[in-house]
Amino acid sequence: MTTFARYLWLLVAAIALPAWVHWPYVVGEIDLASVEIMTSTRFLFELALSTSFGFVLLVLPWSLWLRQRRRGVLPRDTWIAATAMTSATLLGLHSNMTMYAPFYGNTWAPWEPTFELFLPHALSVLAILALTIALEAIGAQRALRAGVSAAVSSGRS
Repeated sequence: MTTFARYLWLLVAAIALPAWVHWPYVVGEIDLASVEIMTSTRFLFELALSTSFGFVLLVLPWSLWLRQRRRGVLPRDTWIAATAMTSATLLGLHSNMTMYAPFYGNTWAPWEPTFELFLPHALSVLAILALTIALEAIGAQRALRAGVSAAVSSGRS
C-alpha cells in the first residue's frame, strides 16, 4: 500500500468507531476545557488530529525507510508494515475512544476510561485490526509479485 492509502485507511479506521460511539454524548455538549460547545466539525477534527499523530509517529518513519532502500521489497517488510499499521491503528482507536471521558463525568481514575470506554468495544477494535493486517498483507503480496515480475522481465532482456 502507498503511504497515502495507509493514511486514508488509518483515518477511516480510527475515526469511524469513536465517532459512532461518542457522537450523541459529545457533539452539542459543552467542552469544559475550552468552555465552548463541541461542534461536529471540531469533534471530527480532534479525532483526525490525534489519529494523525499516530501516523506520524509509527507509520511515516517506516514508509520513508522503505522508500530509501534500493534493494526492493523484502518479505520481512510485510511484518514491519503490519506491525506499524496495527500499532498506529490501535493507538488511534485507544486515544480517540478515551479522550472524551470528561464528557461522561470528571471523576475518572487513570485507567478507567480504557476499561469503561475502550474495552467494551473490543470486538469492533479486533475486527478493525484484523482488517488492517489483511490490507497490509494484500499490499505486500502485490508488491512482491510486482518485484518478482520486474526481476524476471529484466533477467530475460
